[in-house]
Amino acid sequence: MARSCSEDVLSDVLCRLRVKSLKRFQCVCKSWYALIRRPSFVTKHLRFHSRQNKNNRSFLLSHSLYISYEFPPDERKDTRFSLVHLEETADDIVFLDWIKFSDNSKQGKKFPDYWYEYIEVFGPRNGIYCLHESSRDHGHVIALMNVSSREFKLVPKPEESIISHTGFRSPAAVEIGFDPKTNDYKVFFFKDCSFLKEGYCQAAVYHLNSNSWKKLSDPLLDHAYLYSLQDFNTDTYVNRNVHWLAFEPDHAGHCCGWYILSFDMVGEVLAKIELPADLRIYCDETLYVVAVFNESLSLIVYPRTPDRLRRERSYTKCFDIWVMKDYGNERSWTKEFTTGPVEDADRLLGIWRNGEFLIKHKNGYTISYDPVTQKMEQLCFGEGLYLNKSCIYSESLVSVTGNAPSDYEIVVEDFPFVVTPDIIERILDNIEKCPSCTRLSSD
Repeated sequence: MARSCSEDVLSDVLCRLRVKSLKRFQCVCKSWYALIRRPSFVTKHLRFHSRQNKNNRSFLLSHSLYISYEFPPDERKDTRFSLVHLEETADDIVFLDWIKFSDNSKQGKKFPDYWYEYIEVFGPRNGIYCLHESSRDHGHVIALMNVSSREFKLVPKPEESIISHTGFRSPAAVEIGFDPKTNDYKVFFFKDCSFLKEGYCQAAVYHLNSNSWKKLSDPLLDHAYLYSLQDFNTDTYVNRNVHWLAFEPDHAGHCCGWYILSFDMVGEVLAKIELPADLRIYCDETLYVVAVFNESLSLIVYPRTPDRLRRERSYTKCFDIWVMKDYGNERSWTKEFTTGPVEDADRLLGIWRNGEFLIKHKNGYTISYDPVTQKMEQLCFGEGLYLNKSCIYSESLVSVTGNAPSDYEIVVEDFPFVVTPDIIERILDNIEKCPSCTRLSSD
């Protein structure tokens, strides 16, 4: 009995620690190793930190390099992601870490060069992120990653009979979800195959538990078109469903019949959600972003940045936030509020759990913007980074590889250039070290 109590107390203490510490403590003794790897402890650790992360201000940033920025070709794989931690104390100091993908020398696997290009990232679901890349030579490639446990798993490609391997430039959508009934992580893959047949789409679901794909058949796949201007920059996971803005073209090929396409990660079915009755779609002038705002399915509407060929480009934007108060009840759509104007805003990068917007500044860096208080904070990340997307960062012991080794190694290192937003005035003499980090106007 004493031994059982001792283990319970130890479990309560260890579950409060971060994954990095637990990885070290696995080496203390065999009993600690067994305890930390036990599924019940993994779940306990996940639940504890999920409660603690309600106001998490850390995120995973996806970025690439400006074309003009010189960088050794063999090191471009080290520039895809970084971790950003905004602390509530210590004057909101920004801590940044590089995430590097390295060859797995133990397995004799070399990190593939097709991961050097633009990478889409989705999630997290209990600390697991999904990566998607497409290229002419390799088609669509999907991977799962747990940054905190340093695990990376390449997802096997679906068979040709499930998803066509041709048409790598065709519009495609990838998302990750969790099925609590089967304790399984799933990846949904949707591909526009109009190059095979007019209006034809294919979809499949990958199951991590079985490491296999399942083909989906649904009448909606015969006439579903995804909104091509959506950048998939925001998380859309609500009530175990993922969402995209979609439409049905008329006989002349014009966009009409707009709706939100949802996929249930538990029941594995597609469904249509009607848009707010008072909302009108104007694709030429406006961007529409399906998102999660205050834990509800939302639609964020804001002006597009004009094409670069136009002489005058306006970066002043107001954001309309529509919220579905009761998920699944289309009559519950409400225009929550309009916020702004936000000066020098290019596009929305993501939303934190506390409702703050992450917005890409016209000069390339990131702005943190509270749509309620309209408080704005500049986040400086250094020279030469082109910001693509941000995801909330969360840790877990959930494994994507099981007992198998990681396909590639993940290394987290200190970011080479760090700026604290609240003390920028004290380092103006050195600001030329980072030309892209200009001071945000206080007006």
